[in-house]
Amino acid sequence: MWSDVDADPPACPASGAEAISAPRLADTSPAAGFPDGRARCLGCDAFVPLVDGRLGAHDRFRGTEDIAESAARAEWFNTFGSE
Repeated sequence: MWSDVDADPPACPASGAEAISAPRLADTSPAAGFPDGRARCLGCDAFVPLVDGRLGAHDRFRGTEDIAESAARAEWFNTFGSE
């Protein structure tokens, strides 16, 4: 049986990778939230602040319990896709 003991560490290995800001949704309200100057991490699908053109250190995205953020993420992926 799998347990957290066997899990990968929470830090995303893509931290520090070169990236550019994600495209912005037409709805620029705070609930849209993407990109807010952030870039999509191709390693874990988190939207991460950029530091000198690289993804800032972050933990792997494990989902959100915030309904507005969840809806905004769904809209973003439906608009721009996963590539």
